[in-house]
Amino acid sequence: MISVIVIGRNEAERLPACFESIQKGCRFLPHEIIYVDSHSSDDSLLIARQHGCRCFEVSDPRPTPGLGRQIGTDKARGEWLLFLDGDMTLQPDFLVHALAHANSLPCDALTGIREDVYLHDGREVSRNPNYFDCHHVRPAPEFGGALFIRSDSLKAAGGWAKDAIACEEAELHARLQKAGIVVYEIPVPMIINTDAVRDNRSILSLLFSRRRLGEGQAFRCALAAHAATAYLRRERIKFLFYALDWIALLLLLLLFSTMGIPLFFLAECLQLGYFLSTKHPRAFVTQKIFFFAFLPGCLSYEERSGDAVTVSDSVYPES
Repeated sequence: MISVIVIGRNEAERLPACFESIQKGCRFLPHEIIYVDSHSSDDSLLIARQHGCRCFEVSDPRPTPGLGRQIGTDKARGEWLLFLDGDMTLQPDFLVHALAHANSLPCDALTGIREDVYLHDGREVSRNPNYFDCHHVRPAPEFGGALFIRSDSLKAAGGWAKDAIACEEAELHARLQKAGIVVYEIPVPMIINTDAVRDNRSILSLLFSRRRLGEGQAFRCALAAHAATAYLRRERIKFLFYALDWIALLLLLLLFSTMGIPLFFLAECLQLGYFLSTKHPRAFVTQKIFFFAFLPGCLSYEERSGDAVTVSDSVYPES
């Protein structure tokens, strides 16, 4: 059986499309849908129950994506687990292809082509049909929030990190690699992910958003799981550039009037040259933003409870 685990918070507008896509994608497969809610103030739980989901609500008042996914993992009854976010829709043929690849490779974890749709005020403003540029079967460079994995393999790697507000996928990926579990990416459409474009964000909100702070917290989770070395190895380019930035800043402070400024710009130009050579120039700016947020993220780490409340039919009756 396949357990499809969906997490969400205030996604009532998008959840019907998510659940209907799952039902279509699993139409010939034994499955269950588990929805884990993070204190929604809209009708998310009602919509989930109306679509036949087993519903749970995170007990901890500080929910995280990893906490929701781990609760779903603990409640799941399937041999295979499919993780989705509430703003994703599953492509209809992915699971059939994924199970075939799981048998032929063989492998215990897969992901597929992710298509991103960017919305502004409810209107589509841009689209990326192949976010991770997947054109052939390969070990996945990353998998975002969509992952198809054997339950036993996920549990062997320690499950999801509950205490990071973001970047929990990279931390889990590092522990899977440490356990010898390869996540394969197949050139088959898997999900369509919708993302809202936000305007007028302040510099502070940009630098210290949940996404930015999550990297430091994910590193603390890796430390707690004795997987810091695996995490550093997986994110080695990023942390190498962090080290270069610290060295450049130190040289700038110590040698400001002599060689500090040229050496600082040399370090930055080397990084920019790398990103230009890999055809990801925007990643240079992202790298700088993550650099400033890493230490505050480490310091803001907090442990969470993995308890959940079962949402019964009597709590959310049929309308």
